[in-house]
Amino acid sequence: MNALLFTDLLLRSLAIGALAAACVWLCPESWRGRVRRLVPVVAFTGLLVLTLGLVRPLPQFEIAAPASISKLGELPAWNPGAWVSAAWLAGVALCLARLTIGALAIRSLLKKTAPLPGRAWKHALADCMRAVGVRGNVGLRVAGPGFVPSATGLFRRTILLPDEARGWTAGERRIVLLHELGHFRRGDLWTHALGRLACALHWFNPFAWMLHRQLTVEREFACDELVIERGAARGDYATLLWQMASAMRRRPSPAAAFLAMASPRTGTLEERVRRILAPARKAGRLLRIADGMLCATLAALLIFCTACKPVHRTLSHLGSPWDTAELEARLTADPFPGNR
Repeated sequence: MNALLFTDLLLRSLAIGALAAACVWLCPESWRGRVRRLVPVVAFTGLLVLTLGLVRPLPQFEIAAPASISKLGELPAWNPGAWVSAAWLAGVALCLARLTIGALAIRSLLKKTAPLPGRAWKHALADCMRAVGVRGNVGLRVAGPGFVPSATGLFRRTILLPDEARGWTAGERRIVLLHELGHFRRGDLWTHALGRLACALHWFNPFAWMLHRQLTVEREFACDELVIERGAARGDYATLLWQMASAMRRRPSPAAAFLAMASPRTGTLEERVRRILAPARKAGRLLRIADGMLCATLAALLIFCTACKPVHRTLSHLGSPWDTAELEARLTADPFPGNR
């Protein structure tokens, strides 16, 4: 990657990130839920497409220009392209190494866990899967005392629970399972992986990291709403959330940093409890339609920023009446002939 390609990557990456961040934080309060969850995903997709477009660029065509114009675009003798490529690749390598370490840590953690026995848990899991609409196999495993309930696994979906889960009541089991199954139902682990990869490739873009953090928080809000919609009492849910955060004593490291679905540690706990106890007013049908149109418009703008790239045009395309000789004569002429 030379300096010009990295400049193009930098500018368009910042444009996509800034536009997505502005859409997330400046939209009306009643629309923030869906916008804050959809726009970052579209932005991350655009950033990945942008990077792949630079790795495998489209065919380019050289257009001859007058010598006087070509001199204006000449670069200095020192070209920092090699240094730019090295710096970008070094940052990408560090971020991908961190993701690899996290994946290995989670895999090691899963090997140390044990299946959760008991028919009560199996019946509760099957009932909650039907309520949420999750199909397939989902495993239940205990990961140690004081562990925060977490959902993990892109292909082998697993819910990790603390040892204290064996003594939970039926209501507590249902609340926790509904929340963690909500992450599987919404595809949160896939969007989390998408955001991680986009941030790794665009580590220089602060907007990408901000959007990833905001999306992590909004995922928890969305699953909280799902639990309430499935019949959980707001007071019981908020109390259980506080109890799990207070009883949390140990989280394995470094796997804990990569278990994005760990409820009490993700997002602002106070804000989550406030939303549970004092829910916002639901939008009407017309507002939901306007919300959907807004999301589609924002997605189109982000895709436009990804696909749009300036190209050089010959003067004949611009309708110029001058030929090459006339243009060179005008550019080399004395701009103040009367001062001699």
